Amino acid sequence: MIMNTGKLLLTSTGLTSENIAKRFQSFFPDPGSEAIAIVTTAAEGKEQNAYSQLAKKQLKEMGFTKIDFVDLETDPTTDFSSYGVIYVCGGNTFKLLKFAREANFQSSIDNLLKRNGVYVGVSAGSIIVGPSTNIANEVEPDPNDIGLKDLSGFNITNLIILPHYSLEIEEETKTFENKYGVIVERLNNSQAVLIENGEKAVIE
Repeated sequence: MIMNTGKLLLTSTGLTSENIAKRFQSFFPDPGSEAIAIVTTAAEGKEQNAYSQLAKKQLKEMGFTKIDFVDLETDPTTDFSSYGVIYVCGGNTFKLLKFAREANFQSSIDNLLKRNGVYVGVSAGSIIVGPSTNIANEVEPDPNDIGLKDLSGFNITNLIILPHYSLEIEEETKTFENKYGVIVERLNNSQAVLIENGEKAVIE
């Protein structure tokens, strides 16, 4: 799984499933002492996006009080070193990847994991930490409006995550696996993958 410190919680829809929310909460005996950055770069409308606002509301209800919205597009020099959690909203995968690269966001994630922090990916936020974002280009594709040519991901994990999986796209998913000789980690909207100490567990 590559990384061996910190935690990656890779989801389709964030903390909306009760089991995923409970597992996330179990990491924080004292949520009030943790600072969280919600990265809104991929979301339509950024922090005004309904899902961005929902994430903040859910985290507040869990007892977190230090919650900041961050947009890598407008604030590429953001210092994430004081955050114990980075929560990356979904939206357009290619837009997120472009601005995350320009902001050297990969090193912010690496540093977060080194200090035993928690990375929460939602949809596009789950895809970019894998070896490639090509799945977002071929299975239920995102529009690549910004014309991104290099679709390589951050390779923090070797998993290729397919969020919002349903049986309707199984054929498309199998075709992708056969074409590239890979195994796709299918996640429906109530599942997540937790990677901790080099081990992978699926939360349903």
